[in-house]
Amino acid sequence: MPSDGVWLPGRPRRAGLSLERIGLSEAPCHAKPGFVVVPCAELVPEPSENGVVVNGWRRAVFRLGAAAGIAGPAAFTGAWIASSLRQTRQGPGGLQLSGLAAPDARDPWIMLAGFLVLGGCTVAFGAALRQALRGNATRGAGPGPALIQGAGLLTVAVGLLRRDHLLLNAPGEPGASWHSTAHDAISGLVYVNLVAAQLALAWRFARDPAWRHWRPWLLASAAATGVILIAYATDVTGPAAAILQRAAVTLPQAAVAAIAARLTWRQYRSRRHRRGHRSHRARLTEQLHVEG
Repeated sequence: MPSDGVWLPGRPRRAGLSLERIGLSEAPCHAKPGFVVVPCAELVPEPSENGVVVNGWRRAVFRLGAAAGIAGPAAFTGAWIASSLRQTRQGPGGLQLSGLAAPDARDPWIMLAGFLVLGGCTVAFGAALRQALRGNATRGAGPGPALIQGAGLLTVAVGLLRRDHLLLNAPGEPGASWHSTAHDAISGLVYVNLVAAQLALAWRFARDPAWRHWRPWLLASAAATGVILIAYATDVTGPAAAILQRAAVTLPQAAVAAIAARLTWRQYRSRRHRRGHRSHRARLTEQLHVEG
């Protein structure tokens, strides 16, 4: 018996029975008169997510990472809305985000939790996105997923290195603590990363037919984010600063959530396809036995 196929002797093949008739797209390994051909095992597709062969825990990690891309931005947005409303005489856009986690803010743990959840979910989503893009055979995932994960780590650092006061103090102002100064410096890196990650993904998606139509939207989002950040940086203590800051962080988070939603949808379709394929294989096996 050859190693790459299975022949069942003594069972003549009926006239008209073919692989095309029973709906199997793969060609047989061998065909020999008087034998029924069973497809090779290596021709059976393995479970995959967006082109990446995965099994067991890897599939579960991928699903969690894709879902994290939606959960993180949602949790962060809910945190700054709730925390803003908790501050006296302040609306949802009255104070800058970092001040909401300061020690003198009301219930600073809400915003602190928002930073930490967003950072952790962003790191997990970057890993899932890298896994998905690597499976498309277009010269790797590119720097986009790494920049997304870097933004997640920086977000965690921003949350842990809390600012001194609810109201903004300029970086380096006398009396500012070392962690408040570090907070402001790392926040600047996060802002740069928000634009760079979107540009990197737009460059990567341009080479991928499955994602190419996302490129113009990412370029537009990156440009809008950059313009808003410039307007914010020109007057960080102005009356519109808090609104500009929220807009600048919400745009890229919306882009991440949209990409994560597409990954989740493709994973759902892939799971349905696998179920259909297993049912097809069962029907094929039964038909081979009946017609054999």
